[in-house]
Amino acid sequence: MDVSAEIHCGKCGSANYSLPPDMAPTATIACNDCGHEMGNVGALIEELLAQVAAGSAEALRRDLDKLSEASEPPPAA
Repeated sequence: MDVSAEIHCGKCGSANYSLPPDMAPTATIACNDCGHEMGNVGALIEELLAQVAAGSAEALRRDLDKLSEASEPPPAA
């Protein structure tokens, strides 16, 4: 199952940012394109985990629907 997650700058919409070297949860992350502060490492991790969890749940629902459809008997003619 493939799940993608992206964080975009609230000001310019870019997904271009760099992580701080220390990766402390309170370290600030800034957009590389416009310089806007995008939050801190802790918030970034929480947002990415939420996106992955939501994407995983949706992918599992789609797979379950496909399996359910495949196991249903064909309609009577």
